[in-house]
Amino acid sequence: MPNEKKPTDPEESKEIDKDVKEIMEEQKRLASGRGPGVAKEAQRKRALAKAALRAIETRDERAFSEQLRRAGVKDGSPEWKKAWEIYRSACG
Repeated sequence: MPNEKKPTDPEESKEIDKDVKEIMEEQKRLASGRGPGVAKEAQRKRALAKAALRAIETRDERAFSEQLRRAGVKDGSPEWKKAWEIYRSACG
């Protein structure tokens, strides 16, 4: 087809628009039986891990509690207890 646009710049063909990439990832999740809820849960867990790591590095229990709350972990929940076990084993 003569009217078909072909990328002239090699970099142009490698870049994928951010919105297109998000849609592609969502379609992969749907095809594999994993919906948006699974992705949100994974994102929440990553946020919790990052927050906990920051608090462990500061060795501040108050900051650790605050970071857990910001990540959506409820006081006294199994996640809360597990996070504190990890904190105490890391900080001594």
